[in-house]
Amino acid sequence: MPRKIFAKIVHAGYLGQVLTAGLLLTIAALLMFAVISTLEPVAKPPAAKTAPVSEAVQPDQTAASNSLLTDPVVTIQPSTASPSVAASEEAVADDSRTVTNSQTIRALWSGIITQKFGWQLHPLYQDWRYHNGVDIAGEEGQIVPALVSGKVIDIYTDKQYGLTVVVKSDRYLISYSSLASAAVQENTIINLGRPIGSMGITLSEPEPHLHLAVQTPDKEQYLDPYEVFSQHSGVNSFQQS
Repeated sequence: MPRKIFAKIVHAGYLGQVLTAGLLLTIAALLMFAVISTLEPVAKPPAAKTAPVSEAVQPDQTAASNSLLTDPVVTIQPSTASPSVAASEEAVADDSRTVTNSQTIRALWSGIITQKFGWQLHPLYQDWRYHNGVDIAGEEGQIVPALVSGKVIDIYTDKQYGLTVVVKSDRYLISYSSLASAAVQENTIINLGRPIGSMGITLSEPEPHLHLAVQTPDKEQYLDPYEVFSQHSGVNSFQQS
């Protein structure tokens, strides 16, 4: 019986068709497998977790780092002085200023009075004129200290007495004239011994000196500076010509 069936299939041409169909199916399966294998991503093993490793420094980078370390860098160091040390330094500075102020005051008091207060014969014009203060001789550029504490209320240039600084104290108006320069400004408070300016000259009085004048607060009267300051230590060293 099987032989008869096989013979009929062969006879009818069915065997060639079956073989062809099987071959085609095999080829199609192989092509499909190839396509699927190309599309499937290749699984990679998970990366192992390791500690970060610093990058090795190249020779040129090392040289640059060394140059930064060797180049000088200007830094501002914070003060490490204790409050007590700072306070003592300020105290020394105050003492130094006090000594300097005392020296300048003594230097002024030791000057020679070349023109007294009141009616005087002018040494240049040879006529009698009212002198509203005293002229104290000194050196050109010599520091003129404040003889009283007070407020600077005016700075101006007088035709006769030159550059003038006026200081108002509790009891007087003190005018410092014949100055070469002023070291204060108007409306400022100054203490005893503070530099007012420096000695200079004027056209009518060509020798370096300070013209010192004292007024009452109402400006009604001029007072003799020698008498006003006679109560201050050092005034007795005034030398009158």
